[in-house]
Amino acid sequence: MDFIIAIGGLITGIGLIINVFNTRIKYGWFTHYQSKSRPLNYVSLLLIIIGLIIIGKAYLNGQLN
Repeated sequence: MDFIIAIGGLITGIGLIINVFNTRIKYGWFTHYQSKSRPLNYVSLLLIIIGLIIIGKAYLNGQLN
């Protein structure tokens, strides 16, 4: 089952990397973060959620101590 945990971590990591490279900063009175591509932002957030669900399932099964 360590393989499934690694897959969940990999999926979460890919989602985070996509989200980091898809962000741009807009300066003004306050700093605002915007995404360059909204569909790519949704895909990255979906990958992060799926990866965290996989890791959470492994945690609840007692595979992570």
